[in-house]
Amino acid sequence: MKPHKLTLLLSLNFSVITASAFASEATNANTAFSQAYQNYLSAVDTNENIQQAAKLAYSLGAKVYGDNADNTANLAINYAKAISGFNQEDEAKRYELYKQAYNILVNNHGESSVETIDALLGMASNTKSARQADSQLERIVDIAKELKKPRFVADMQFAAASLLVKKFVPEKYRSAKHYAEEADEYYQANLPENAVERIKSDFLMASFDEGRKKYDAAITRLNRIVTVFDNNLSYDHSAELSAHSKLIALYEKQGESEQATKHCLAIAKMVPWEESQEQTPLYRVNPDYPMGKARQGKDGSVVMEFEVDTAGFVKNVSVLDSNGGVTFEHSAKKAVEQWRYAPKFEDGIPVTAKTQVQLDFKINR
Repeated sequence: MKPHKLTLLLSLNFSVITASAFASEATNANTAFSQAYQNYLSAVDTNENIQQAAKLAYSLGAKVYGDNADNTANLAINYAKAISGFNQEDEAKRYELYKQAYNILVNNHGESSVETIDALLGMASNTKSARQADSQLERIVDIAKELKKPRFVADMQFAAASLLVKKFVPEKYRSAKHYAEEADEYYQANLPENAVERIKSDFLMASFDEGRKKYDAAITRLNRIVTVFDNNLSYDHSAELSAHSKLIALYEKQGESEQATKHCLAIAKMVPWEESQEQTPLYRVNPDYPMGKARQGKDGSVVMEFEVDTAGFVKNVSVLDSNGGVTFEHSAKKAVEQWRYAPKFEDGIPVTAKTQVQLDFKINR
């Protein structure tokens, strides 16, 4: 088994304050801000208390530089990026900071300036309006095109597609798909298959293909990702694990269980079997709610034990406990028998092992 390493591709970006910012006389305010900004950089390096440090640097820096300086805009962006919460209040605060930065940068550099892109992307990421986000992302792509740098255009198109897929599908499905296809066309023509951008694009395009039930096309994309990792990396990676998992689901959807088996085995080698907890299926079919029970408004539950064989198939399902009647048991067993798991490995060899699962049947009231 390849040794695990940290996830690739992720980096923390922060806007940089220009060196001239510290050229003025060291007044008390400048000294306080300088220390706060250094503390912020240290927080980024250690990944501790970033939000608190960014907020202080922003508030002190705004007093030093004023409301219309690029440095104030950059500090606002840093603070916005540091706010890690996902509730409504956090999202609104991030949007406010990005909008403040955008207004400053537009005033100083113009609406078509590359300096505004970070703020535009931040606003698009934190607005609740799909139309507003789409407009802001379109502006980003237009700015990139004006620079006449095709690679940068593709990167911005991919960023736009990813954001729309994450937050605004189905409203902006067509826009997301268009951006994704444009970026993918450039990546495939100009980047090697092991480039990070190619891998990300293959994942995204595979999701579009799956959504349109073009399973063969999605499978081709995901198998390419697996091959890239097999040929280029000597360690396991979360993206490789994800590709294997998606391939299992796609093969099972097409009734090609044997094709899914090698991917079950690959995941089993990457993720050790946990004896102390319920195993997570790699592919599952939800049980049908018995019609009679549904009409009666009856809930139920079924606890089952079964074997996961050396290929990850479910065998010999038995009911340990149930509540609600035999029809729940029949439905639960029928569903679980179609599930796939990563088999248990011992001394590098797959073995049959037992696990349990509980399925709950509840009617939404």
